[in-house]
Amino acid sequence: MKKNLFFLSLVFIAAGLLVSCGKYPGFKKTDTGLFYKFHVESGDTAKPRVNDLMKLALSYGTKDSTLMPVTDNFMLPLLAPMFKGDIYEGFAMMAKGDSATFIVQADSFYTKIVRQPRPEFIDSTAVLYFQVKMIEFMSQEEMMKRKQEENAALEQEEMKKMTDYLTANNITTQPTASGIIYIETKKGNGAKPTIGKSVKVHYTGTLLDGTKFDSSFDHPNQEPIEFEIGTGRVIQGWEEGIAMMNKGGKARLIIPSKLAYGERAQGPIPAFSTLVFEVELVDVAK
Repeated sequence: MKKNLFFLSLVFIAAGLLVSCGKYPGFKKTDTGLFYKFHVESGDTAKPRVNDLMKLALSYGTKDSTLMPVTDNFMLPLLAPMFKGDIYEGFAMMAKGDSATFIVQADSFYTKIVRQPRPEFIDSTAVLYFQVKMIEFMSQEEMMKRKQEENAALEQEEMKKMTDYLTANNITTQPTASGIIYIETKKGNGAKPTIGKSVKVHYTGTLLDGTKFDSSFDHPNQEPIEFEIGTGRVIQGWEEGIAMMNKGGKARLIIPSKLAYGERAQGPIPAFSTLVFEVELVDVAK
């Protein structure tokens, strides 16, 4: 009896060694077929749940080539696995601070997750190696609360910068009800634009620190921009500010981010940026 038990123990040990050291040496295998190897385990017992938002350092590729280089702060919601051996099963195994490598069937990954045909240069039996570090994870509610707190801090910082700018430039003009500051620098004597009218405007836009981010004078042929009032083609601060002018007039528009691009960065314009425009109303269509 003891000999039989000893023999069975050897069988189980050998089977374990085949799983961890067979096809992919050093890797273990889940019941669903996901191969994994942890490089760092923080010891934290908390793991992400379905719909939690994860912040990862992530890269993947075949054994011989990188398909996606390391991307830090990669934000991704945790989904339920879509196939056996899914990478999402691997994410769900990780605690904050863990790093690991997962091996996933390439064909299943592309058809089930990416939802596009597997690239022709990848064989149908090939696997992908995912290098993953779990930076942090949180619930949707926690993320929303954090985002609101961050935005509130950025809004306060923007208000301070605007106050400092107005003080440094001796600007005492009061903002309109919406919040833009309209400073007429040359009075126009032509038509006033109204909703539905097409206008042509020359402009130069800068950040509060004087950094120029755009100008109609830098465009090909130095043509003014043309748009129709009230169609939403331009930022809200422009819609309001240009409508206060007369043809031939010039003005400075100081536009808070809530009437411009808000929390969205736009090219060279950071999020929560107050914008300063020097504008000239060149023409108003009859």
